[in-house]
Amino acid sequence: MVCLSAFLSLQVSLWVALAGLILGIGLRHPVLITLGLLLVVSNRSSSSLAVLQAPLPDRVAGIAQLMSDPEQQLFGTQVLLSIDGRRYLASAPIENSSVVRSLMMGEHLMVTGRVSALRGAPEGWLRARHIAGRLQLSTVSATGSSAPWYSLANAVHRTVTAGASSFDEEQRTLYLGLVMGDDRGQSDLMRFRFQASGLSHLLAVSGQNVAFLLAVAAPLLRRMPQRVQLLSGVLILILFALVTRGEPSVLRAAVMAGIALSSIAAGRVTSGIRLLSMTVIVLVLIDPLLVHSIGFQLSISATAGLLLFARPLSERLVGPSWLRLPLAVTLVAQAATAPVLVALAGGIPAAATPANLLAVPAAGFVMMLGVTVGVLAGLLRNPIAGFVQAPSELLVRWIDLVATRSSQSQLPLLRPQQLVLIALATLLLLVLCSKVMVLRIPRFASYQRLRILGGCAALAFLGMACRPASPPIGRTEVTDEATLWVGNCGGQVLMLGSETNSNELLTSLWGYGVRRLDLVVVSASATASRSARVVTEQFAVRRVLSVTDRSPPGMSPLGSFSWTVGGLQVAADRSRATTTGGARTARVARMDSACRSDR
Repeated sequence: MVCLSAFLSLQVSLWVALAGLILGIGLRHPVLITLGLLLVVSNRSSSSLAVLQAPLPDRVAGIAQLMSDPEQQLFGTQVLLSIDGRRYLASAPIENSSVVRSLMMGEHLMVTGRVSALRGAPEGWLRARHIAGRLQLSTVSATGSSAPWYSLANAVHRTVTAGASSFDEEQRTLYLGLVMGDDRGQSDLMRFRFQASGLSHLLAVSGQNVAFLLAVAAPLLRRMPQRVQLLSGVLILILFALVTRGEPSVLRAAVMAGIALSSIAAGRVTSGIRLLSMTVIVLVLIDPLLVHSIGFQLSISATAGLLLFARPLSERLVGPSWLRLPLAVTLVAQAATAPVLVALAGGIPAAATPANLLAVPAAGFVMMLGVTVGVLAGLLRNPIAGFVQAPSELLVRWIDLVATRSSQSQLPLLRPQQLVLIALATLLLLVLCSKVMVLRIPRFASYQRLRILGGCAALAFLGMACRPASPPIGRTEVTDEATLWVGNCGGQVLMLGSETNSNELLTSLWGYGVRRLDLVVVSASATASRSARVVTEQFAVRRVLSVTDRSPPGMSPLGSFSWTVGGLQVAADRSRATTTGGARTARVARMDSACRSDR
């Protein structure tokens, strides 16, 4: 039976079953309602998977619609295209890149190209985006047509982008990511810093952006009749979803807000968890494969956690009210998304809690200014546009500073065993700081001693969990093209191969606990040189050595010298040198008895 195959997708079944049961509470037949939803969603999921798994044609030709904004790559432009009812991750060569880069999502192209299977990409990522394969474009020509709603959304997108012209390149890409989720221009270093500091969610437009958008529009909406108010609110949400390119977190927030507006217009009070359940059902009925999206899973998990536990936790925390609620929101969101993040990245950055407390309020102001002052600045010219954008620029620089300093801190990546210790410490603190314990302390001295002992135990658990990580002594292959050497005396040497991927390299080094490097030895490769520059920007590096006699700027030639740092000796490997280019490789030896750093 066709629909039975869809039950193999456990994620779809679990999401729909849970949402259906919650929504069915209070109705006469919640189980029957849930089973009916499962059958419908299973059938749709099976049909969608059948389209993805159908045999690919050798070539395609015709009119294609852009399903994403073009993204410039090293050797051309990449874009998601829909043609003949199927989606392809298309690559345009450099000679055709100018035509593709001038277009935006929703616009059309006349294309011909060769189709191949897309290998190496995560299956969940492919399913969530309905990508059937790769398309190498041969010919490209613009048709200039798009639907009116896409034209309006693209006009707003271009206006906000133009309003950020006064920012420098790095800050502009961060600003556009905060306001519209446009992360195409962000460097590998910026993505890593926000990931290592637990701030990646700020670069993906989510419910917070939708809440601020409705808050800005509220004074105008209140002056409208109720039906017009509902229609206008829904149209604003649809436009915002199109401007931000319909990311899963935006779709969740927009649909949930639309259902909430409908409930208010109908005079009904609906709990937040039922609103979330209805949102899941609506989205999964429309696109069952959406549950494979990491963004969708994180958004639903975080929202459910906040609805259930944020306020109760804030009431049990001690301290001023202005700190309790933000702290509770941060802790609950991290706990709710921990299972997804542990499976995805191995853990949660310990710096995430302080970083979010410092950056999230500033990000909220940037979002509000982006949909108001940012649009106005796009209609003005510099220097006036730069003047009105000055507050946003200062806030963006602050967020960037928080992400940079947090990613460079000694706080480790919290893995499952460390998260268990933090959970125990949090539970102890909540019990000890509860109102019952506080009221009994003056009467019974035993409770005072118990509270002190429990507090010491909680601090010990936190200390063990947040103990700075240190890389293992000896040789470690951090990536396929990068080797880390650590001496007994603390010396750290990184050797970069010719095809080093900077994003993978940064993540691996940080995960091993590297925060400083004595020497970085770079092979004769432009890719390795670029990776070395990124490493020096993120970590404290004493010196960068090049194995070539003619070293790039900022690097020293390895030459015939021998470098000794913290029990490690680095020297040229002359046995593999060429007659024209000098030393092409280097060797590292451990010197356990030599705990010095010199040349």
